[in-house]
Amino acid sequence: MHHDEQVTCPEIRLATTSMLDHELPKSRPPRPVDPGVPADPPNLLPTINGGSGQTVSPTNETTLHGARLWSLIGGLYLAVYLVGLDLSMLSTVIPKLSDYFHRISDVGWYEIAYLVPICVLQPLAGQIYTVMPSKHTYLAFFTVFELGSLACAVAPTSPVFIIGRAITGIGAAGLMNGGLVIISAACPPRIRPMITGAAISLIPLGGITGPLIAGALTDHLGWKWCFWIFLPVGAVTAIIIVAVRIPEQAPKPPFRQALSELPRSVDPVGFLLFAPAIIELLLAISWGGADFAWSSPTIIGLFCGSVATMIAFAMWSRYAGERALIPRSTMLHPLVVFGSAVVAMQGGSTTVVTYYLPLWFQAIQGVSAVGAGVRLLPSMISMIAGMMTAAVLVRRLHYVPPWAIAGSILSAVGTGLLTTLSVTSTTGHWIGYQILTGYGRGMALQIPVIAVQESLPSEELAMATSSLTLLMYLGSAIGTSVGQTIFRSGIPGALAQYAPFVDPELVINTGATEIQQLVTPDQLPGLLRAYNEALTQIFFYPTASAAVAVLLAFGLGWKRIGVDDDSPDTAGVTMSEMDTCRSGTAVS
Repeated sequence: MHHDEQVTCPEIRLATTSMLDHELPKSRPPRPVDPGVPADPPNLLPTINGGSGQTVSPTNETTLHGARLWSLIGGLYLAVYLVGLDLSMLSTVIPKLSDYFHRISDVGWYEIAYLVPICVLQPLAGQIYTVMPSKHTYLAFFTVFELGSLACAVAPTSPVFIIGRAITGIGAAGLMNGGLVIISAACPPRIRPMITGAAISLIPLGGITGPLIAGALTDHLGWKWCFWIFLPVGAVTAIIIVAVRIPEQAPKPPFRQALSELPRSVDPVGFLLFAPAIIELLLAISWGGADFAWSSPTIIGLFCGSVATMIAFAMWSRYAGERALIPRSTMLHPLVVFGSAVVAMQGGSTTVVTYYLPLWFQAIQGVSAVGAGVRLLPSMISMIAGMMTAAVLVRRLHYVPPWAIAGSILSAVGTGLLTTLSVTSTTGHWIGYQILTGYGRGMALQIPVIAVQESLPSEELAMATSSLTLLMYLGSAIGTSVGQTIFRSGIPGALAQYAPFVDPELVINTGATEIQQLVTPDQLPGLLRAYNEALTQIFFYPTASAAVAVLLAFGLGWKRIGVDDDSPDTAGVTMSEMDTCRSGTAVS
């Protein structure tokens, strides 16, 4: 095409698109339009004048369709749900574990052993997904996850169980981010935001249903079945991953070559600095306020060590540049920075509500764990509705910040209203508050991932997704710890005011379903009022987190993203080309 030739943009079809259809058969990767320009990789679309390519979303040549696509999505969803399930089932199983192993002092390690490798290995998993074929990498992580579940199921002693939890966490570290990377490559752009949002919502879904499933299995089959169940269910995912062809987001070498190059592609020094920083942080927030006072030398030392090691990691990353554990281009990208912050705030908010609202139902309303789970259905249903709404809006309007802002505002209002719950609150109150919270959370939580998928170059997606996943898990861990601290510090004052005849330590160490059995019927109203006040104060934290997320969401990039997938004639055309066509300017 000559440089002075104008691009015409008829409503039905671009002439240049027709030309490319003849030159680029769908059965093989695109050939260079200009003989002097090297061939573009399969995920690059040559520009109209035959110059260098622009990174775009996967085209129909790489994405899956029909039964293959939906079976792959189903398998990935199942794996993500299992990760969320494993995160939440333990709270129900712990009493049985302490009775079985007779090691009450090890209880805290059962959760830490699982959470630490998930967080520590996120950047390393991102590097592996960047270099290695997604199919082999995902299967490797999933196999480790299943082996860890098997080890927990057959563990004869508490130390073996802790080792099994650690192995499970190592495997889980690559499942959430790996699933999102595969979804980004396999899904057509038209449905990708909705599929991504649904995948993210499965973590809190597992958090809600986990205690219910664990309770049923423990009561009828024994606690070991809470881990045996992962093997047959996980086998379904493994079979699907093996059977379905999984496309790559960016060109990668063959498996054997990639495996031989893997040691040179990772950053061992960065990992050795990053790992202790995260471990110290997680230990500090897990032990603080529970095993040790926040002002104790142990907790202060852990926080100081984490900060010092993280500073050393940042200095090393600056020196290593793009070969660092988290490359500077990814670490400092505004979408990754603000997206990770939004995910951390919303992740912490989600975890606090999911964990402590059922306690309110059990303690104040006197329902069982199953009944509390049923009462959380408004949160889940509204969250799915919010997710679908945001996905449709992103697809139609091509901007992400408005929906993250609106969703964060709604979730802040909803959690703020949860602080007003009382012993006399009606069904309409807690259902309405959950709808606001869940709908807003569903809109906001997925938006950073969608923004990253649609805006960053394909070769950076794995690392960026790992960063978002890491901050989501860290936000959840911090939220749980802060909630516990608020409750522990609030219950003595509330009891002193409304039920001075009750020992605070007795209340703290008693399960929510048994709280009403601690006092006589005439003393119960005062105890419930005190317990209600201590619990509802916790919801100020997710309110503040969601409010901060409102401000952070403004940094998600006010740029038009995606393509107009409703029209097949413009599918795969970059936004710069669309804008050029609309303005009628020449393509140089």
